[in-house]
Amino acid sequence: MLFRSIHTTVTKAIQTLQTQIDDGKITIENTVDQNASAPHDADRMVQVLTNLIKNSLKAVKPQTGLIKISSDEDQNEVRMTITDNGVGIPYERQSSLFTKFYQVDASLTREKGGSGLGLSICRGIVEAHGGRISLESGPDRGTTITFSLPKHDTPESQTD
Repeated sequence: MLFRSIHTTVTKAIQTLQTQIDDGKITIENTVDQNASAPHDADRMVQVLTNLIKNSLKAVKPQTGLIKISSDEDQNEVRMTITDNGVGIPYERQSSLFTKFYQVDASLTREKGGSGLGLSICRGIVEAHGGRISLESGPDRGTTITFSLPKHDTPESQTD
């Protein structure tokens, strides 16, 4: 798998959702380090980031919504963080979020679209790259999702 710019991958994901971002007057802050890179399949990571940003777009309020995308790294991995100021997720629902077809609120998902596959697929893609994904949230606290990408190829990620 090739080393690729994380910032470029994040920028592509944001661009695919720019119409929805503009329509909702949502603020996106992309502070991902322009020099951060890790071996990754750019198309699959755009898929992960697009899904996570879409979830945040559904959770935040128009005009006051804020989604922050940031990165930090050490010698072994790059960690990506997507944080929103949305409605948050009840604690009792969080343990099932990465399960196929699980939806926090089916009425919200039906209203705004979704199958309940997104986070499960994200986890699968991140893990196939040798990384991890986790979530922190609470009602009226917003949500933060963090995932990591190793800076070295792992046996699982050698598909490119």
